[in-house]
Amino acid sequence: MKDNGRETLAVAITTKNAAHLLRDCLASVSFADEIIVVDMFSTDDTAEVCAAYPQCRLIQHNGYMQENLNIAFDEAKSDWVMRIDTDERLTSELAAEIRAILVDPPEGVTGFEFWERPFILGRELKHGFGKKHFRKFMFRRGQARFPVEHDHEDLKTSGVWRRGRHGYLHYNYGAVRDYLVKMNYYTDNDSRRAPLPEKAPTMGPALREAARQFYLYYLKYKGFRDGWIGFLDAGMRGFYQFLLWAKLRERWERERGLIGER
Repeated sequence: MKDNGRETLAVAITTKNAAHLLRDCLASVSFADEIIVVDMFSTDDTAEVCAAYPQCRLIQHNGYMQENLNIAFDEAKSDWVMRIDTDERLTSELAAEIRAILVDPPEGVTGFEFWERPFILGRELKHGFGKKHFRKFMFRRGQARFPVEHDHEDLKTSGVWRRGRHGYLHYNYGAVRDYLVKMNYYTDNDSRRAPLPEKAPTMGPALREAARQFYLYYLKYKGFRDGWIGFLDAGMRGFYQFLLWAKLRERWERERGLIGER
């Protein structure tokens, strides 16, 4: 605990060539006692952006995103740890809520969940994926960790988690191409480490899951009320499942010599 009577906070971030996003992210968490950025050997201005904050440490490691965040968790010395992505921002209201928690942290609480406010092409989704949902965001040091099994996994933890009152901003996709770039990155990672079945992955489950994702976010959660952006987001979430299946099938065939060398 610091002399000012509140417990301390470390912020964990992983990044690669996203200095243009990192700048505003760091500004929103500048009240933190530690900021630990695990950088995958960026070639942009990441180091310069981090140097503007004396409490920021830059560590270079080229691993999976969750692996990098675990490294940041291990490096943290503060009482609490918060994970945030470069395209996410704390609102002033959420920052004030977090500071209040640090002044008087509740006994027996492992961590806090806050709700995500996604922005697509500059517009906040209110429906579909924008339907209010929470993510484990801040926890007592040593009480949570990623299992590093796939790119969209949740923290592995136990104990009591509370939900906060305010949300954080997530600028998921600034352009349509961002969906394709991120989708390619995530499906590369997940298809590479997923266990392969004995028999070839078939199209049926992929089609069903793609349809389920579109139904869930466009119809059930009323993504259509967000106009064409809601349609775009739901459609891309469905396409993600197809792309993941295609890469798994490709890997399955390559490992059996059914596809020639590139």
